[in-house]
Amino acid sequence: MHAYYQKSKNKLQREMNNYLKLIKPELEEIFRKPYPQIFAEVWEYYEQEMLEHFPFIGGDRSSGTKNLTGCMFFIAIGVVGKRYGLSIQDWGRLSTILYERYFDRVPRPLRRLIGGVFNHCPGLVNNALRRKDRKNAENAARNPGGFVTQTMPPTEEYPVIYHNQVCPIYEFCKARDYMEYLPYMCNLDYVMFHAFGVALYREKTCATGDDVCDFKMKRGATPPAVWPPHILDESDPLK
Repeated sequence: MHAYYQKSKNKLQREMNNYLKLIKPELEEIFRKPYPQIFAEVWEYYEQEMLEHFPFIGGDRSSGTKNLTGCMFFIAIGVVGKRYGLSIQDWGRLSTILYERYFDRVPRPLRRLIGGVFNHCPGLVNNALRRKDRKNAENAARNPGGFVTQTMPPTEEYPVIYHNQVCPIYEFCKARDYMEYLPYMCNLDYVMFHAFGVALYREKTCATGDDVCDFKMKRGATPPAVWPPHILDESDPLK
């Protein structure tokens, strides 16, 4: 285990608990045991099978670290839950509910403000994304395997477009045999943008063999539904 993750254990344990307790009733019904025992079992798996093997991609200086460590909380629930009969699809639905509840805790005025910036001030968003591109590139040069992103030229239909060119979540799932969970994790991006009233339209993901994950904010559109996962429906142009 990298020293960064070793010293971050307590913080990550608190973060995992903040997520899992949002679905405490559902977890107790699935696992048929008290929540403290459930949390201990999920954390043990996360610590031994995930935290032990995470690549160092910048630590606290890189926002991608939190994306990687947080994403795998969800997958740890699915892997451990499988022992108790939790199917991949039911886990995916449960993860969606968890993430919806997570964003429900964000004050509505703040969600409207964030959504308003995306929908009405795309220039500000693109400037911020380009700064993030530079930071990600600098970080990836120091820590290979970190997120690499590229903000694309806007169009009339899509005033904000950016690509994930390197995704450490995808790479970790591929290396550790968690790929069956990844489509559902990708779909959680729709949950996040939907919470802010932003219409995410995505047509490429690394999880389906594309060379990038694209994020396109469609002007004046209704945010797509968050369930069932777009990526699993071959007739759905979105992923």
